[in-house]
Amino acid sequence: MVATTTRRAFLSYTALGALAVVTAGSLAGCGAQSTLKAGSVSNATLPDYAAVKGATPDLAATAQGVPPAFFNYPKNPYRSVKSPFMKGQTVTGITNIFGPPPTGRSSNPAWQEIEKRLGGTVDITAVSSGDFDTKLNTVIAGGNLPDLMLNDGAAIPDIIGFLESSCEDLTPYLAGSKVNAYPNLANIPQVFWKQTVQNGKLYGLPIPRSMTGGSGFINQTYFAKAGVTDTSTIKSSDDYLALAKQLSGANQWAFGSTNFGLPPFLHIFHVPYNWTEQNGKLVKDYETPQWLEAISFVQKMHAAGAIAPGSEGWTKQQMQDAFISGKVAQIYDGLPAYGKVGGYQQTLPAANPANKATPFLPFSAHGGKAMVWLDNIDFAWTMVKKGSPSHIKLVLQVANFLAAPFGSEEYLLMNYGVEGTDYTLDGNGNPTPTAQAALDTAVPWKYLAAGPNALYSPQFPDAIKTLHETYPKLIPLGVADPTQGLFSPTQAQKGLTLSQAMSDAVNNYVAGRSSLADLKNAIATWKSSGGDQIRSEYQKVLSKSKKKS
Repeated sequence: MVATTTRRAFLSYTALGALAVVTAGSLAGCGAQSTLKAGSVSNATLPDYAAVKGATPDLAATAQGVPPAFFNYPKNPYRSVKSPFMKGQTVTGITNIFGPPPTGRSSNPAWQEIEKRLGGTVDITAVSSGDFDTKLNTVIAGGNLPDLMLNDGAAIPDIIGFLESSCEDLTPYLAGSKVNAYPNLANIPQVFWKQTVQNGKLYGLPIPRSMTGGSGFINQTYFAKAGVTDTSTIKSSDDYLALAKQLSGANQWAFGSTNFGLPPFLHIFHVPYNWTEQNGKLVKDYETPQWLEAISFVQKMHAAGAIAPGSEGWTKQQMQDAFISGKVAQIYDGLPAYGKVGGYQQTLPAANPANKATPFLPFSAHGGKAMVWLDNIDFAWTMVKKGSPSHIKLVLQVANFLAAPFGSEEYLLMNYGVEGTDYTLDGNGNPTPTAQAALDTAVPWKYLAAGPNALYSPQFPDAIKTLHETYPKLIPLGVADPTQGLFSPTQAQKGLTLSQAMSDAVNNYVAGRSSLADLKNAIATWKSSGGDQIRSEYQKVLSKSKKKS
């Protein structure tokens, strides 16, 4: 990865085990890309935020996107949707799925109980994540649309035209206080809804994540021995390089990550998240002086012997092993990899009780305010097919059920199944899954609608406290990508190839196998081989969106 994080790339480093950062599904933190963030967003379009009066968290959430934290599942879960409402009707949906297919409805007690509580049927077309983009576009081309359609950044040509012609403008149903008719949807902070606004209209339902994937992790014990207890107080990149040299030697290095783990360095030097707008024009991260300065700094670190040799070619497992064993003092991985079962807060001290892992808090290379990327705002969002007002309200009621918050009966049912069959409760009321649970709870409800994240780990309360303290430090520093969710045919056709060529060029330069002139030539080749065309296509859509906003 060079300077952009795609949704599927983000999955590779934020996939979670059970009981960690959780949403309306047990797989959380796996989306990097929010979608369709173009043009201005009027507060009059957004739903009001009204937190539900449900389970009281041990550590409170904030409207800026900091998730609530729970050390145990709340005892006596409350029912957020009081009675069945579908009256035998059917709602349809299409979404992706990342694992094996679930147990079928006829043999799935959890699925049956969910539909019993809904009072109707939810027919889901669940498509393997690798095939989802193709399938969704095939469905769109066929015209027989389901009620709920996951938009995970799929390459939908003329997405704006599709929304206007085929999808419901939800503004009349959800804007302002209207959302109060759906309390679980009102429980989603406004910052997550902003990703669903296009052309001044609310065109979808967000699937929230945790705003930012962070800047990786450090061995706090090593850093403290070197005199640094808070990395955000580092004064400059020169001071950081001196620290990195101090942390290196005797078969130990300051840093080591796959593809040189660039994001922390890009954060430090204030490199834009993928694209930025300057005087109304899109500029790619590669084209900024900050990017070149950041890459040159990584090359300087490598030349100084502060980066593990060959680490650019490590697998993720090799990177994890190097960090856990104490071979490297810092790595780049997503924040959700910290608090999960088997996360760094557990595995590092398990290998050496003297060592402690903590999130890396970025500093600014030249002083002043630090920066991170808002690369994990929403996993995706769900479009709603146009329909009669009564049917749209029914679909929104279903979404309201699926967005039931942590601590509710519905959340427990969708994520853990039926008590006695899919899970048992321990002495503190925490669900312990049975062997049957994995497939019974694999129905991808969480990719049709979801409530806000919650931090939850009964095994590791200290990790949850650390994460809850970290998010409010990082989120205010975040910058977003103005092209998120916009479609470029050239990006769809050539983007991965162009990105890989740039990644190779960066690795060769940092490792000393090529010159700075070679790296600059690679940027020029990126521009002439498709980068300028991608910019033009994004610019056209972005300008159109702004005119209509």
